[in-house]
Amino acid sequence: MANASYVAERTGRRSVGEFLVKTDGTSPPTVAARLRTALGPAPGITDIVTSRRVTASTLTAVDLSGLTKVELTFALALAISATALLLTLGFTERRRTFALARVLGAHTRQLGGFVWTEVLVTGAAGAILGATAGWVLSQMLVKILTGVFDPPPQHLAVPWAYLGIVGGIAIFGLVVAALVAIRAARRPPLTVLRKL
Repeated sequence: MANASYVAERTGRRSVGEFLVKTDGTSPPTVAARLRTALGPAPGITDIVTSRRVTASTLTAVDLSGLTKVELTFALALAISATALLLTLGFTERRRTFALARVLGAHTRQLGGFVWTEVLVTGAAGAILGATAGWVLSQMLVKILTGVFDPPPQHLAVPWAYLGIVGGIAIFGLVVAALVAIRAARRPPLTVLRKL
């Protein structure tokens, strides 16, 4: 509550902006409907039930835990497909290259070194680029949403356990892809070249 003169001095407007109406227990939507009928369409009349519904439907009132679970599950699937599947398909395409290298005198150990180097470079580059992109995206989202949340977040919350699981799955996928490629490189080169 404030005096009209004080409100006019602070806001620069002499008109009354809002009234709070207390009733004898009649529901707020019913009271609002009666006031709209009595006062006409000029004043904007809202009731507490409608205001609560609008407030509850905003971004800050949404429970994001379900969306977070979907996003984290997608990240796990992406980690598996981007590491194991991509490298396995790449190595499968190079069966002929491995077979020709064996015919030219390359040892299985040399081919294994080639495979492990590619796995290491791919995994390290993916981890560095992914961590950088994730950090930049997180910083941007915090900056954008700072005005939405009250109080705003003070720092990023990092789900270390989840990141450890994703990293472990990615490393497992890389190791499996490398072992599959090395096993394929051990096959007799003439057999591989005949099938191609």
